[in-house]
Amino acid sequence: MNIKHFKYLKLIIISMIIVLIGCEDSNGEIEEKIQDNAFIPFKYGKFEYNHYKPLSDKPITVYTYMPDHKTDDIPVIFVMHGQNRDASNYCGDWSTSADKYKILIICPEINDFYYPNSEYYQQGGMYIDNKFVQPEKWTFNLIESIFSTIQDSNVTKAKTYGIYGHSGGGQFVHRYALFSNPKNASIIIPSNSGWYTLANYKEIFPYGLDNSPLKENMLKEKFSLPLVILLGENDTNPNSSSLRKTEEAMRQGEHRYARGKYFYTTAKSKAEELNLQFNWKIFTVQNVGHSNEGMAPAAAEQFYNNLSNN
Repeated sequence: MNIKHFKYLKLIIISMIIVLIGCEDSNGEIEEKIQDNAFIPFKYGKFEYNHYKPLSDKPITVYTYMPDHKTDDIPVIFVMHGQNRDASNYCGDWSTSADKYKILIICPEINDFYYPNSEYYQQGGMYIDNKFVQPEKWTFNLIESIFSTIQDSNVTKAKTYGIYGHSGGGQFVHRYALFSNPKNASIIIPSNSGWYTLANYKEIFPYGLDNSPLKENMLKEKFSLPLVILLGENDTNPNSSSLRKTEEAMRQGEHRYARGKYFYTTAKSKAEELNLQFNWKIFTVQNVGHSNEGMAPAAAEQFYNNLSNN
């Protein structure tokens, strides 16, 4: 090879190196943007979650809805699905409210592969095979863990979140309030639950607090929580196929509307008995039955009003 050809070859090699370096930097930036956008994109999205170590062997899918008008401190509300484990549908039901109030919707799907029944989901995985599970393995813990991940990923600077659940999700949410530490929850909204863990000791767990980890001296903290019970006034079908009809459940009422009111009144009576401050509230949603789509706007309004008053 003569000197002239060598110089040309050298120039080609140098040019290729420059191009490759440039591509590497560009691809790195693009990949970073893709990762950011893919985690929680505008409109609908989803991500796999296994970052909570005690349950890392049981990953879940988290569905999301981000309105187009995102802010650095966009408010966050968790939406918990019912027993059909249809979190994507629940996100869809909340999309209009998300756009209206500019809130980020987070819908964890507690799948029935790893969490196969009411004990693992609606009851939080607390009591399996006739014994209490270690508290760190309760599925309630996923909520605070997911919220921390969202914060750490710079999705929002919001310091608190709301949480809402309908039907089976309402069961999860009210027990999450009773048995976990919802330290960053600004409002807790169980809606149209099929049956409840009553906040007194006249019923044995899971229908009441007798023989449960929640002792009476802890009720002061629980009754001070920002818990709002939402009930559809037409959720009154006593023959609903998914309504639990055990003797203990029937003592709470014939249908979901009656049982929700009973949950509230028994808790209020217990607070009065112990002379404790009682912050829980209850609201009836007119002309709505057992429908997440019907309840979502009322729950979103409760969340938005709570944000406005803080």
